Amino acid sequence: QVHQKSTMIRVDLVTSLLLALLVQGSGAFAPSSTGATAVRRIKSTASASAYSVPWVASKSKSKSNSKSVVLEATSNQAQSDVCTIQILMSDTGGGHRASANALRDALNVLHPGRIECDIVDLYTDYGPFFPYNSYVPLYKIMAEYDFIWKAFYEFGSSPLGLFLNEFLQEIFCFEPFKECLERPSGSTSKRADMVVSVHPLCQDIPLKILSSIDSNGKTRGPEGRVTPFVTVVTDLGGAHPTWFNPS
Repeated sequence: QVHQKSTMIRVDLVTSLLLALLVQGSGAFAPSSTGATAVRRIKSTASASAYSVPWVASKSKSKSNSKSVVLEATSNQAQSDVCTIQILMSDTGGGHRASANALRDALNVLHPGRIECDIVDLYTDYGPFFPYNSYVPLYKIMAEYDFIWKAFYEFGSSPLGLFLNEFLQEIFCFEPFKECLERPSGSTSKRADMVVSVHPLCQDIPLKILSSIDSNGKTRGPEGRVTPFVTVVTDLGGAHPTWFNPS
């Protein structure tokens, strides 16, 4: 019972943090009067007019055209009221997907119908070639042989290993991973409002990609990113350096 309570508290804290960062970081959402849901804020008069135009048009067009315009406006309004979160992971072990599923389920329980999560195995689905698209089978081999695991872990946590990992990924994986981060999220036609990582190799390049997207390609540095990004560390015993990005 104590374990169940502590787990529920941790899940509630994580989901509350995600929502708080989404509200404050994106500037596109505002808390409702109850503070329990997130709703879309119309940020400019241009946005407001986009919703008013169909109603004006419906008065001057035929009855059939009016219905289609009103239905389109209703559909657009419904999409704008949904908050979308893309969760990046890789099936290297069961914990990363389990964490992604737990976050999705907790958000759905706390805010049913308001938040849609798009869970992506970034490397399996978007890795350009070997070894990036084969992390899952390679992980299983490493798990069978301790000396291979130890060698890769220690080299990967060294300054040289960290540099090579980021350098090579930026060369080979930037464009394929960008396709992932730009894809429509959930039931909407837009990319995710927030990105969450539950895997140690889903920080550096996704952060640079978001900076590039948000700045229209002007920079890959942290100053260009406005899309909220959250890392949920699932290796609680000892965290590999790739979990953390100083910028």
